[in-house]
This record gives sequence, structure tokens and C-alpha cells, in this order.
Amino acid sequence: MHLPVSTKKQNVLRILEHPHPGLSGVSEEIVYVDDTVASLITDMISTLQYRTLVDFFTVRSIPRGLAAPQVGISKRLILCGLHGSLKGMINHEIIERKETYVDNDDCISVKEESKMYIKRSNHVTVKYKTPENEEKLLVVRNDAAALLEHEIDHLNGVLNIDYGENSPPIK
Repeated sequence: MHLPVSTKKQNVLRILEHPHPGLSGVSEEIVYVDDTVASLITDMISTLQYRTLVDFFTVRSIPRGLAAPQVGISKRLILCGLHGSLKGMINHEIIERKETYVDNDDCISVKEESKMYIKRSNHVTVKYKTPENEEKLLVVRNDAAALLEHEIDHLNGVLNIDYGENSPPIK
């Protein structure tokens, strides 16, 4: 996948942390991918790469995804490390969910003290737009499905801690 390249200098953006109000709203659709959206994608890639390096040397797990609301932009845009590449995904629509998958659910916007296990879908089919304005269909399973649902939750103002007692107990 070719993510758009901006002539603008890449920036590492500040990641919002719970309880910041910017994490609780529903994000707006992106009508057209223009230079502003392309620059945001470039900056989000820089931010995710930076956090991956920082978190590699800390106790936290390595982040594999980032949603625009996590950097203070209320737009329906996520980045996900899926199938060995970084996918920029715009205006998602989950069209199918199957079965259940339970795993530890980390979030770089939530500083939890212990492992949080969350029930998510084991199989997800999503329709989305690429940064090149192409419509795509993606089918993912297991931890990739959980990652995708986690990042899409951010676009709807939902954090992993919002699942609370709906999460299974830690094993």
C-alpha cells in the first residue's frame, strides 16, 4: 500500500491520555482525502514509529495502531499494522463480525496498571477507503480483528476501560 507522501515536515504528535475529553466523542467522516489528511497520515505514522521505539525500551507493549482522536483530531482515520504492513484506513464500516476472541487489550491512551482482557470479534470484515480514495474490503481474524475493533472504538469515543465488567476476568 502506498501512503501519500507530504512535502510537509513530519511531526511527532502528542498522544492524548484518558480522561482527556477529545477521546470520548464520535469522529466525523472524511469527505475527501486532501493535503491536510495526507499530512495527518504522515504525522500519525511518525508518531506511531516514535512510540514504538519508546515503548520497546519500557515495560509497555509495542503499539500496532493509532486512531486520529488519540492525537486530538476527530476524524474517522486509523493506522493499523496488519499482515506485515501499515494500513491507513478511512471511514470504516464493519460489515460482518463472527465468533469471540479474548486477549489482552493495551491502549497507548490509557495507563492501566494491570492487564485488561476484552471480548472482541474473532472474525471481522470491514469496508474502508484508502488514502488514495479507493474503496477496499478487508477480512481479518484473531488479534488483527481485535486490533481493528480497538482502533475503530476510538473513532466512536470508546476506550478499552469502558468495557469494565463486560470484560472477562484476568486468567
